[in-house]
Amino acid sequence: MGRVLLALLGAILGAVLLPSAAAARDDAFAPGSVCHAAASADESYAALAATPQRWICRNHGWSIATPRSFVRFDLRGRAGPAPDTLVTRLTRFAALRLIAIATDGSMAARELHQDDVRAAAHDWLMSAALPDGSYPPQAIVLQVDGARHVGLLTDAKLSRAADAGTAVSRLELVMAALCGLFCAPLVFNLAFFRVLRERFLLWHTAAALCMIVQTLVTSGVINRFAALSLGTLCQLSAWSFAGGIVAAALFSADLIEPGNLDPRHRRLLAATALWIPGWTAFYLFADGPFRSLSAPLYYASFVVVLVLLASVMVVALRRGSRAVKFQIVAWLPFMIMGVVRVASAVGLTAVPFEVQYEQHLAVAWEIMVTALAVVDRFMILREQRDTARIEVRSLEKAADRDPLTGLLNRRAIEPRFADLHDAGFTSMAVIDLDHFKAINDTHGHAVGDRVLRAVALALAPDAETLVVRMGGEEFLLLLRGGDALNRAEQRRQAIPARIASEVPGLPGLVTASMGLIEHEAGARLRGEFVPLYERCDRLLYEAKRTGRNRSVCERVQSFAHGPQRRRPQAA
Repeated sequence: MGRVLLALLGAILGAVLLPSAAAARDDAFAPGSVCHAAASADESYAALAATPQRWICRNHGWSIATPRSFVRFDLRGRAGPAPDTLVTRLTRFAALRLIAIATDGSMAARELHQDDVRAAAHDWLMSAALPDGSYPPQAIVLQVDGARHVGLLTDAKLSRAADAGTAVSRLELVMAALCGLFCAPLVFNLAFFRVLRERFLLWHTAAALCMIVQTLVTSGVINRFAALSLGTLCQLSAWSFAGGIVAAALFSADLIEPGNLDPRHRRLLAATALWIPGWTAFYLFADGPFRSLSAPLYYASFVVVLVLLASVMVVALRRGSRAVKFQIVAWLPFMIMGVVRVASAVGLTAVPFEVQYEQHLAVAWEIMVTALAVVDRFMILREQRDTARIEVRSLEKAADRDPLTGLLNRRAIEPRFADLHDAGFTSMAVIDLDHFKAINDTHGHAVGDRVLRAVALALAPDAETLVVRMGGEEFLLLLRGGDALNRAEQRRQAIPARIASEVPGLPGLVTASMGLIEHEAGARLRGEFVPLYERCDRLLYEAKRTGRNRSVCERVQSFAHGPQRRRPQAA
């Protein structure tokens, strides 16, 4: 019975004395102070509060290196209504506990997990309601296990839910307008790609899509339309940023003109497709001793990217690149934001500088200026393409023409013979000058060239007659329409007079022999050049063998049936 009385007395004394002891510990904090401390995984706030020297009540020394971190907000002397909401940077964590400490030292706590917080619709923030307890509280304590970014501690503040409101803010409208602005390059790129299948258009489209996602997520606008988990938001933010930077780097590699950027820099730009996703994965999934280092190392990895981009710009500018001038103007604000964020993330400032809004504006500037670069490059490439096409057509015309006579050559006819045959050019004649070698031997090749040009004039190509110089002194006629034999014969017989008129001083007339195949109506010959040409060549040989200066002709239906041969016709 005596032991029971002693225990009861001890409980009564504890109920009276412990709150005063806790209050005494809380009195060690200055009114209105914000203090933070690092702790092991099993340390409680009560134990930590008993050692005030472990708390830092100035805006430096923030750390998530230990498993558990605390932030204490002293509310004594605070004017206005008591806060009911904690707001902080949207960051993943393992567990979160909010503790409200009343003036009598009593405590009320609320345990939270990632699904219990609410993402803001106007910034990269999350919020949670404070625990119910005796109000107004004397202090609010934030206890975080496994924080993945120190900004969860440094950005934490207390407010009232009513202050946030539910109306759409002007800033949200601006962010939504920026996302709409990003859609314009997508339309232009699609139109340009239908004309010029250039890879840089695809990279610019990918960069714009990634930055649309990045802006929607990190500005909070997406939370107006979708209830995404904290983990999903963090994944979308990290991967869209990585994808946008990689696409922009590959866009630069393909946009800068050939010769204005060396292969080594192009390979390094391509290597960002491995470098950036690798560090992004580390940032998202590193745990254990690397958890606290994941964010600083991730941001530090972009120093390499910034240096590479600067080097690319300098090299391309020195080589006279026009496209890189757009890149410099586009990237400069974004690179400045990058330097600020990297410097603050690796500890060069007391707290991290997020500069989210400035980054959104820098991204918008980069996308729109690079869109102008796309338009400029498109106009240049289209002009180059059109010029190249004109040059190709000119070369094709030159390649299809005999430079001496201006007539078509065999290269122009043979690949297209089937189409010509189907178009009605079904009669073929081969004409060869008689004793032309003697002219070259006696009078020289210059006179021989004049003779060949005179033959071209005598053969007189027209809409129904194609004239081809096959080589040397041999010419080919393709004829369509009726009376092909007489039309070809008239041309053959016009050769001596034309040569005599154009090349005076030759000792005699220069004649020609001809072999011709004429189709009968309804002929079923296939449009194959070589068989017809070989048959004409044999007929030409027969004309030469039987005395020259004559024609040998055949009228055929198909090679399967015997031809109807006409007698040689002399001039």
